[in-house]
Amino acid sequence: MLNLLWLLLPVAAAAGWIAAKRNSSYRPDEFWNYSANFHKSLNVLLNERQDLPAQLFDELSDTDQDTAETHLALGNLYRRRGDIERALLLHQSLLDKKELGAEVQAAARFELARDYDSAGLFDRAEQVLREMISVGHKLPDAYSALLQLYEAERNWTGGIELATEIGRETGKHLPELVAHYYCELAQKAQADGYIDQAKQMLDKALASNVACARAHMRLAEIAQSENDNTTALEHYILVEKHQPELLPEIIDNWFNILIANNNNLLLREFLDNVRQRRNAYSVIRSTREIIEKLDGEAAANRFFKDQILRRPSLKGLRDWARDQIEVSKPGEKEKVQVICALLDKVIEEKPAYLCNNCGFRGNLLHWRCPSCGQWDSVHAIIGVEGE
Repeated sequence: MLNLLWLLLPVAAAAGWIAAKRNSSYRPDEFWNYSANFHKSLNVLLNERQDLPAQLFDELSDTDQDTAETHLALGNLYRRRGDIERALLLHQSLLDKKELGAEVQAAARFELARDYDSAGLFDRAEQVLREMISVGHKLPDAYSALLQLYEAERNWTGGIELATEIGRETGKHLPELVAHYYCELAQKAQADGYIDQAKQMLDKALASNVACARAHMRLAEIAQSENDNTTALEHYILVEKHQPELLPEIIDNWFNILIANNNNLLLREFLDNVRQRRNAYSVIRSTREIIEKLDGEAAANRFFKDQILRRPSLKGLRDWARDQIEVSKPGEKEKVQVICALLDKVIEEKPAYLCNNCGFRGNLLHWRCPSCGQWDSVHAIIGVEGE
């Protein structure tokens, strides 16, 4: 607590000096009187007492915007420390001082909404943000905060309506975000057994964003479960077209459809297409299995060797080492097995996905990063340590 106080004292003193300097009737003794009074109130604020000094609020009307910004900062400090009650009192006190101007009022109202959000009082937070939007205060911040609030509540319908409103009022359209919201509604409907409703939501997602790979993937999975392989394949092709990096997620289903259709020509065309590219390891592994079934082990091994030379990876090296166990001499087999075990250990500890926004790492594909909340920021790690 003492360390925090000593860090804040110079900031408070500097703010007081700047405020006094701006005043044409500035006198040195005014700064010291202001600084002493503010330090006294600041000391009360930072101690463990539950009561706030009333004079800190009563004298706000006699201060300028710089001092109001200091009060805003103190309120934010309390919120980060988890002392929501004090944060609310500080920010509400600024709202009670109309003479501080519209800019301070808007900032205080926005911070008040964040206080309510932190306290779990979502209805009050929404009300405050809506009040800001209605009077045009800090529109980008208010709209963004309200969207985040709806996402936290999983109010996807409200999110869709708000995103539509943002596009209408500001001209900033959010088709990708709306598509994700519809996908969330579809996921809930499908989990509850309402498949037709899920399809409708996914169609609306594609109406908002035709390139929404998530919607195409879910529609393909539903079609495949209904033995409608033609429709499923159409959606998988569109997934690869719009987001080719997602091919490792759909490659097994794609091959299953081609095999189930008994269309050898189409299967061969797809295999030739895969051979010509530098592929992620999951694609290499699955393709190798299909080639082995069609053309034998030797052809599969040639494909595998060619592909891992084009795109080396730990997973490829591990599987190549496993292949060598069977052909190794008796004295070398144990050494190769040790190498395989070590590579297994290394690969197990490597995450498969990375958020490009915050650096979150995990082993599952998330359409929305569970750490920073960013949509479409989590991607498969490509390279030696990943795919």
